[in-house]
Amino acid sequence: MPYDMMLTCEKRTLYKIGGAYEKRWKEVSVADAVGTATGDLRCVHCGGEVRLHHRKVTTTTGPQDHAEHRRRQDSEGCKAGHYFQGEHRRSATPIE
Repeated sequence: MPYDMMLTCEKRTLYKIGGAYEKRWKEVSVADAVGTATGDLRCVHCGGEVRLHHRKVTTTTGPQDHAEHRRRQDSEGCKAGHYFQGEHRRSATPIE
C-alpha cells in the first residue's frame, strides 16, 4: 500500500462512559482529522505518530488528503509506510 493511500488514521476522542469521561481511539478519515493536535493522531496499522497532509490545490489532479509517518523507522516497518521494507511490525514508539 503506497503512502498516498493512507487516507485514514486513528484520533483520540473523548467519550462519556458511565458518567465518566474517557479518551479512546477512533478511526477517522484524514480529511476529518485535519486541524487535530499531532499527539492525538496515530497510524491505524502500527500505532506510530503520523503527520497529516491537506490537499492544497483545487484540481482533482493534486494529491488528496493523506497521512504519513513522522519517523522513518515506523514507515519502514509499517505496511502503509512509504518506505515499507516487507515485514510489518508495530511501531517502536507507539502512541498509547
